[in-house]
Amino acid sequence: MSNPYKPTIGDLIEFNAGIYYHWAVYIDKDRLAHLVGCKDNGPLCVACENSEIRHDCFREVAKRYTSWRINNLLDKYGYEIRTADGIIEFTDKTKGPATYDIVEGNCEHYAMLCRYGVKISLQIENLKAKVPGFLRKYEQFKKIRNLYLKIKKKMKYVVIFVIFTCVVIVVLKWIRFCKKRKQIKK
Repeated sequence: MSNPYKPTIGDLIEFNAGIYYHWAVYIDKDRLAHLVGCKDNGPLCVACENSEIRHDCFREVAKRYTSWRINNLLDKYGYEIRTADGIIEFTDKTKGPATYDIVEGNCEHYAMLCRYGVKISLQIENLKAKVPGFLRKYEQFKKIRNLYLKIKKKMKYVVIFVIFTCVVIVVLKWIRFCKKRKQIKK
């Protein structure tokens, strides 16, 4: 770990992943709560329902990133901070299956919600400000991704159907072979 400070309950932890930052909230005893994105979609993960809010070991999560820091960035703007008990209660209540959306509900949104009670992602706000038409492009990408996922799901059924058909053909040929063999022996 690259941070000389010991986090306290409610501190926001910003992990450097290179092209983006993963966010979590420190909850106690070397544990943190964070939204873990899509399990199945890999790089196409911009929105999915197959996500999870987890409580994980801080050190284990930190190993996956190049660096981390405590970054309670909205404190200086006067945002009200939940109490430590309030943060723990909220993270316990929200732990489990979750929906992920890179624009409206990512790990930064979740961490900010835990500490401040507001759902905001400055990474996304910066993208909106710097990339003209970002939301329109995002919606187009989401449509393409959804189409890809539908095709992928249908392909799974096609593969199952093809395998089933092949098995039926092999069984029928085996039965035919066995019948011919019986006739030859007679």
